[in-house]
Amino acid sequence: MSRQSIAVQVDYSAFALQEEDDTQVPVMYPEGRVRLGTSLLVSHSMRVDVESAGHTHEALLAVEVWSGEPPIDESEAWEERGEARITSPTGQLAVWVIAGPQEERIALGCAQATWRLRMYSAGREEVARLTDVEVPQGVERYLAHFWQTG
Repeated sequence: MSRQSIAVQVDYSAFALQEEDDTQVPVMYPEGRVRLGTSLLVSHSMRVDVESAGHTHEALLAVEVWSGEPPIDESEAWEERGEARITSPTGQLAVWVIAGPQEERIALGCAQATWRLRMYSAGREEVARLTDVEVPQGVERYLAHFWQTG
């Protein structure tokens, strides 16, 4: 298992995890983005969109890559949980916002693979309240568990 932490500069209440080689992505973020309302994740080919509860802010994303399906995380009182699949030809994902990709990459460790993603989120109610009056940092938190399928 590996773990990394990323500060995500959320804008327009969302961000995406997308295949690093964007020449292989049929519809790049934010094209085709659907405002999810109460859902946390929506899958596209080689991309997963993540709906945030706050408009513009810095969220914290912890990424864990597992060798098999991990147990349900109960380390925190998560407000939302969602599951998706993503294929990555390079084994690397970029974090995208409206302005484009952020610098740091998510290293999945295996190219040409399909991954399951289980994502948790906390701090949503608080960040929704705070983004009306300021640009909060680290209030909304995400935990992403990836494991390879078949």
